[in-house]
Amino acid sequence: MQSSDLRKKSAAEMDFFTEYGDVNRYKVLEVIGKGSYGLVCSANDTQTGEKVAIKKIHNIFEHISDAARILREIKLLRLLRHPDVVEIKHILLPPSKKDFKDIYVVFELMESDLHQVIKANDDLTREHYQFFLYQMLRALKYMHTANVYHRDLKPKNVLANANCKLKICDFGLARVAFNDAPTTVFWTDYVATRWYRAPELCGSFYSKYTPAIDIWSIGCIFAEVLIGKPLFPGKNVVHQLDLITDVLGTPSLDAISQVRNDKARKYLTSMRKKQPTSFSQKFPKADPLALQLLRRLLAFDPKDRPSAEEALADPYFNGLAKLEREPSSQPIPKIEFEFEGRRVTKDDIKELIFKEILEYHPQLLNEHISGTERPNFVHLSAVDKCKKRFAELEENDSGSGSAVSSQRKHSSLPRCASLQFCVLQMHGNCLYHGHDYVNKPTVELKVGMSCQGCVGAVKRVLGKMEGVESFDVDIEQQKVTVKGNVTPDAVLQTVSKTGKKTEFWEAAPANNEPVASAVSS
Repeated sequence: MQSSDLRKKSAAEMDFFTEYGDVNRYKVLEVIGKGSYGLVCSANDTQTGEKVAIKKIHNIFEHISDAARILREIKLLRLLRHPDVVEIKHILLPPSKKDFKDIYVVFELMESDLHQVIKANDDLTREHYQFFLYQMLRALKYMHTANVYHRDLKPKNVLANANCKLKICDFGLARVAFNDAPTTVFWTDYVATRWYRAPELCGSFYSKYTPAIDIWSIGCIFAEVLIGKPLFPGKNVVHQLDLITDVLGTPSLDAISQVRNDKARKYLTSMRKKQPTSFSQKFPKADPLALQLLRRLLAFDPKDRPSAEEALADPYFNGLAKLEREPSSQPIPKIEFEFEGRRVTKDDIKELIFKEILEYHPQLLNEHISGTERPNFVHLSAVDKCKKRFAELEENDSGSGSAVSSQRKHSSLPRCASLQFCVLQMHGNCLYHGHDYVNKPTVELKVGMSCQGCVGAVKRVLGKMEGVESFDVDIEQQKVTVKGNVTPDAVLQTVSKTGKKTEFWEAAPANNEPVASAVSS
């Protein structure tokens, strides 16, 4: 009798998780992408019949800054529901709330990205150009009405399908500006590949942000679509400003005043007078109306750039855009991102990510909210099956990096660490303040890091450093914290090995603070 009851209970639990879980839902097919964060595979959703992309993100709680970035993106992609923004379909339920380290995020499957489309197609028409820009601006209008700034728009972060459908992805660097915040918000400037970075941000370590930074990036992307190559492929800040002014001409003194970095402002002020390039000559295939709008998008002064909504009202989109039907969003509630304003632990982040996962499992979310969930219950989950299948595919893959596949090689959620020129920046010869240091168990280091590649470089050297018990690299705060039998000078010397010398104002912070400085505590 007791055995029969147990069988009934087990069957009931299986029924429950068949309805609310995902034990046998996904059939994993092949590897379509690899990155430093994990693996991406295509799969069939047996419930809907759709093909999807499943991204495994491993060891997400190893470093708080990486976990916070993942949390930020999965939150934003849950809250931003728009046809031109990539959609998270599902997040697999981990077997245990207490012990999970990896997450499996299910995306709609996109075949390529705009970078690949531009590179592979020399037969795009004016209709393609118009439809591409229309979709990007429509997504931007929606994001900006939600007070979300993407901050890293570039062709690789615009997914594409064969039917010319585009979707914005990769929100790991995005930020939300709240109504009670200033109209322009200061954030650390590790945003955007330099080629797509607005001129007011060039060389700045801390910058004011407005929606105009995303508008500039969209302008750069559109120009790249028109000519088949990047418009401003700067090798450094000076070269970037030279390329921009070669096309746009010398900016006015008022526009130059918007550039935050003092050295960059002086460089622009002393620059010889340049006349703007003829857009009709530079973009001979483009519709004249497209070029009129492009010049507005690429206005040097951010105040002169249109909003996304204003751009959609441009005559270029007559017959295509109808402003009254273009979706807008309510501002995102501040409570969704309250963790950004406080010091959080790994356990805090883990709890927040688990709650985000439960958003895709409504019954369990209700139990969690009501406090009736079973804390020690091990959920029947698709993770174990996916984990095994992912391991098999990864082992059979050639190990040559990105898998060759008929499906796309890029997927949202955190980007592959494909660095070309982004490394730790040192501020001239000034590496730290001239204090007398005393051996203490915790060392904090202020370090200028501009991307996850910088973070990875710092992590690698600290992982090999003798006497280090634990460390955290926080790109948000531009800070490295090290615990163990170490001195500030030793930590600073170790971290400095990852840097390279650049123009001393390349990434210099405000107030002439050194980019790397050590403080013992």
